[in-house]
Amino acid sequence: MTQALDMDARVSHLGNARTDASAARTTATTKLGTFAITFGIAFVILYTLFERWNWPLFTYHPAVGRLDFWVNQAPPEDGPPMFWYGWVALSAICATVVGVLANLFSVAWLQRVTVFCCVLAALWPIFFALAGVIDERASFNAEFLRSVWVDGIPALVGALAVSYLVSSRWAERAWTSWLLIMPIGGLAILGYSLTTYFTR
Repeated sequence: MTQALDMDARVSHLGNARTDASAARTTATTKLGTFAITFGIAFVILYTLFERWNWPLFTYHPAVGRLDFWVNQAPPEDGPPMFWYGWVALSAICATVVGVLANLFSVAWLQRVTVFCCVLAALWPIFFALAGVIDERASFNAEFLRSVWVDGIPALVGALAVSYLVSSRWAERAWTSWLLIMPIGGLAILGYSLTTYFTR
């Protein structure tokens, strides 16, 4: 009888160890998934912002093989500077920080914040473009509407309203979809900003 109880205790202990290992693996997978999805979404939004604001981590001058910190407009004889590497590096660093921070919060809260950020990233250029149309057609001086920060106010209000009104279930379902939607939006904005180079 004692042997049977001892054997049951050993089997039970072995089963608990397997359950604990499985739970640890599931937690690690969930954290990695949360990091990957958050990194992917944050990288696209940050890259678009850094490109629009021209905030590279460094500037590369390929003609002379020189690397300078932040934005550096070299003399014309050094050839055109390349900011792209700097935008990618700064976006990757910042998105990594955002991805690590995302694991500190609950998934439900993270999904709602993601909805807010993505809606804000979508509404801001829409209001910016709308302000440009109003400025061109208005009979009064509406130049102040072309400020990025003035256009950010209605975008912020709209993003707050959407993230508050959206259901938790919808936010959960849409969370991974943002990973596909945001790069398309970022590329559309980037393509629009580069149209002057293609239409000359």
